[in-house]
Amino acid sequence: MGALAVVIGILLLGRLLKLIALFADKGVEWGVMASMMAAILPYFLIITIPMAFFFAMQHVILRLYQSSEMDAFRAAGISFFRLFRVLFVVAMVLAVLLEVTAMHWMPQGQKLFQGLLMAIQKMKPAPGFEPLRFNQDLENFTIYVQGQDAEGRFKGFMLEDRRSTTPVVYMAETATLEHIADVLRFTLFNGVRLEGQANKLRSIAFERYQVGMDLGALGLLKVPTWNIRSFEMEGTALWSAIQDGTARPDMISEWHRRLLMPTTLLVLFLFALPLSHTAKRSSKASSYLLGIGIMILIYNVQLALHQQVTHGDAHWYVMWLGQAAFLILGLWLFRRASQDRIPSLMEQAWVRAIFSRKKVVKS
Repeated sequence: MGALAVVIGILLLGRLLKLIALFADKGVEWGVMASMMAAILPYFLIITIPMAFFFAMQHVILRLYQSSEMDAFRAAGISFFRLFRVLFVVAMVLAVLLEVTAMHWMPQGQKLFQGLLMAIQKMKPAPGFEPLRFNQDLENFTIYVQGQDAEGRFKGFMLEDRRSTTPVVYMAETATLEHIADVLRFTLFNGVRLEGQANKLRSIAFERYQVGMDLGALGLLKVPTWNIRSFEMEGTALWSAIQDGTARPDMISEWHRRLLMPTTLLVLFLFALPLSHTAKRSSKASSYLLGIGIMILIYNVQLALHQQVTHGDAHWYVMWLGQAAFLILGLWLFRRASQDRIPSLMEQAWVRAIFSRKKVVKS
């Protein structure tokens, strides 16, 4: 959980920094940003849970080696397969939960996130009212002001409300504007409310009157409608399109990507032991660096193969061949580590790490 908090915190912070400037320019409520972060969370979880599990497993193995507990286990005849079978069961459970997330919650979150992002990018700026000019920036509203007093109140205020079939006109000596959550609220002082036309015209005099306007209804923050893209489609919809033969290459690649991404947790499970199989005096940093390197390699290969299938340059099974290659490599390294026969290339890396550490200490 600690590793997950760190990894997902880094990803959320990166996305947050990209959105802050946009929110500041548009004057959007920060609650909308919280909704967007919650919407993108399922996608981040699919990426970060395998990473967090891998780092946590590396941390456990390295501590067992550093404290000689691993030597005690091995001397007692306890194999690595027996030591890590509980972690393997946990990894399987997490992989299943990630599959459900990828097929159901992730596309819903992606659709909401992209919709809010497009709405903010196309959002109209907060209305500004120039004196002695009819302002029609707000949908279904026309506003006219003569000016502002020293306290910032509008003088000679007129508001036409066309939201219903019967037009309503408000005229007031002064008025104030407040922006509360997702509502613009005008407070009118000493005026009259006119409703209807001709013989059906009705008037109501008031000392204080409030008119509220929902930002979404005004078009200031309106989520647009568009043709649903493949990464926003739920798993059942993707599978139906594939079965009907109407699926585009991007739908096929998206379906297999969602099936494949959770299996990365099982692949990283196999790499955790050989990458953490170190001597007691070796540096932990080198193990973590190797772990980061293998994760970057796996995710980049997945991304490259996914792009190839999306563009129709390769068949869907290419994505699985790439994952199978990492799985076979992980199995081979895990078996070698369980036999205390780490490949010579990795042994040389550990020796260099120890040697460089000694040189630093000596200097």
